[in-house]
This record gives sequence, structure tokens and C-alpha cells, in this order.
Amino acid sequence: MRARLRGLLAALALIAGPAAAGEAPPFIAVVSQQAGILSLVDAEVGRVVDEIRLPRVPAAVAATPDGRRLFVTHPDLGLVTPVDVAARRAGESFTVGKEPFGIAVIDGGRALLVSDWSADALIRIDAATGRQTGRAAIGRSPAGLVVDGRSGRAYVADRESNQVSVVDIATMQRVAIIPTGRAPFALALSPDGRELYVANVQSNDLSIVDTEAMKEVARIRIGLMPYGVAVTADGARIAVTSQQSGKLALLDRATRKIVVEMKVGEYPEGAVIAGDRLIVANWADDSLCIVELLQPTPSCSRRVPVATGPRMMAVIAPARD
Repeated sequence: MRARLRGLLAALALIAGPAAAGEAPPFIAVVSQQAGILSLVDAEVGRVVDEIRLPRVPAAVAATPDGRRLFVTHPDLGLVTPVDVAARRAGESFTVGKEPFGIAVIDGGRALLVSDWSADALIRIDAATGRQTGRAAIGRSPAGLVVDGRSGRAYVADRESNQVSVVDIATMQRVAIIPTGRAPFALALSPDGRELYVANVQSNDLSIVDTEAMKEVARIRIGLMPYGVAVTADGARIAVTSQQSGKLALLDRATRKIVVEMKVGEYPEGAVIAGDRLIVANWADDSLCIVELLQPTPSCSRRVPVATGPRMMAVIAPARD
């Protein structure tokens, strides 16, 4: 399978042209909710290279570290679907909780964490079998989640409790509750793990959490309905999408000020960063906006049409020997 994946990525790299540092570039997996499609997108050339049919109403997606597999949640169906990237095929879905929503890969791809919106729980499962191996009670309507491998903690946005739950993954025990703005939804960690960024949908702001002190230390006004957040690899910039404003804000981490604000599309939601590019999914106009971050004034330089209803994304890193 490794050989097949390398072959796939090598072929895609030839389409895309030479990659930086001699490596195949990462690709973006985009979940389109209404279409029930997972698109594989080459952000370097700005086009869809393949589409994979999924069970209906997919939501969140996470990739294994080697880029071989993806896992997609289906809240309406109570399912998680594995996807073989090299074969470009969805596998057999397995049942997880009542309404699985957010998802993260842990333990090198051997296990998953899934937030259960209806059961107010964080569930750990075996990625190969779907068997539940742990469960933590958390706040109401948990949405996005992010994992800090160094501390062994998971942070979960408890949307209807206006808080973030901190869960020790080894014991699956909640160890802290951090109050935030109203309706926290998406999360991102700084590369050094010291700060957590929380997009608060109803209070229209971004909470900055000190992960050592376990408390919110700043709250910054963003646009209307912030729904996506990502951090650059150097940790210097934080990107936040705002659905009702149709905008993306770039914040400077040091000053905690918005340094760039741009229109990106209709109802932007998911945001990911791959190298020097920022990719935003525009839910209502079925497109991705690709921003070259090294431009003097970053803007939406390319648009990629995708299947109906793009929301969440994951970066697929090339396999390494």
C-alpha cells in the first residue's frame, strides 16, 4: 500500500510540478456536506484531482500522519467512514455514539477521538475496528476538537456550554473546564502548544487560552459567526473565518491585532494551512479560496470549484520512508 500511495503522490506531484524542498506537496481533503463527496485537491495548481463518494451528510475529516487514511464523521447517521487515500475508496462505516461530529487521529493513526454532539461525550475508538476503548463525559453539544500530543491532552469545544473541556487521553478523564465566549465551535493550537484559539460563533470573537494556566487570557472581536480557525506553521499568524461576514481575518500572535482582513466567499467555514498557503472552504458558493501567505498583501488569489456544501478540510501529508 505504501508503494501505491507513493505512486499516487508522485503522479500528483508530476501534475503539480516540482515541489518545495524536493518533496511531493501536501494535498487537501475537502468534505462537501450536501453532495456527500470527499474531494482531493492539489492546492499548488488549484484543482480537484479526484472525488470519492461517501455516505450522506459527511461533516468533519481527519488524516493519519502518513497520509494513507482519512476518517469522516456523519452526525445524522451516527457513523464514521474510513477512506483509503491511495485506492481512493471509502471503506465500511462503523457506528460511533449517537451523533459523532468532531474527529482527531491519535496514537499514530491507530486510534481516533470523536466528539458526540448528542451524548455530550468524547469517545476514543480503535481506528481499525471502530471498537470503543474509552469515554469521557464533557459539556453540552461538543463540536470541534484538537489534540496536543506532547501533553497527552484533548481540547473540545462544548458549544452549548460556552466552554472548552480538557481531557487526559490516557485516562479519558476531564481534567479542566475553561470558560470561553458564546458557542465555541472550532479550535486550533499554536505550534508550541502554549496557546489555544477558540472561534466563538455567537459572541463573534476569538478566545485565546493559555494552556499552562488553563484559562482564557484574551478575547478578540472578529466578524459575524466565526466558524473556522487555523495557525501558520511558525505560529506567527492566526486565521479565522466568519460565515456571515464572508471574510477571513489574519491576526498577529504577538500583538493580538488583526493585520489583514479579506473577502473570501459566501459563508466561509473550514480553514487549513498547508505550507505557505491558506485554504478556506466557502460553504454557500461551493468553492475553495487559496491564499498565498507570502504575498505582501495576502488575498484570495485562486478559487477552486468543489462539490456542493464544502465545510471541513484536512491536510494530507505525503508518506515518508
